[in-house]
Amino acid sequence: MKRGESGLKEIDLNSLVDIAFLLILFFMLATTFMRPAGDKVQIPSGGHSTAQSKTLTVQMSTSGIIFGDSKNPISMDELQARLASERLPEKEPNQRLVILESAKDVPYSDYFRVVMMITQSGGVLALIDNEGDR
Repeated sequence: MKRGESGLKEIDLNSLVDIAFLLILFFMLATTFMRPAGDKVQIPSGGHSTAQSKTLTVQMSTSGIIFGDSKNPISMDELQARLASERLPEKEPNQRLVILESAKDVPYSDYFRVVMMITQSGGVLALIDNEGDR
């Protein structure tokens, strides 16, 4: 300890800086850096389906949701009601197929919500992914 001009003792902080540096170095070397788990999800985009007429189709775009052969867009609630009216769990497994076509500019939250509706209604989900459209 040294005496300053005012007569008070000063504490030497050089050793404290050394200890702080060693602690930082220790934690940097001892820490494991991990990448976040998960995969990048790409929403498939597709053109018109060539599936059989018995197969249900859901087409998503920014203008709305088209169910089956209808030309008019429907809301999420209407889609849920129409999927429920199909009584998919009562059908044979090969007749429960629901094809989902999605434009690439559809928000992921809407896409995910439709996927969950199809799955919860007992449908077997089929995704159309046209790599040439991207």
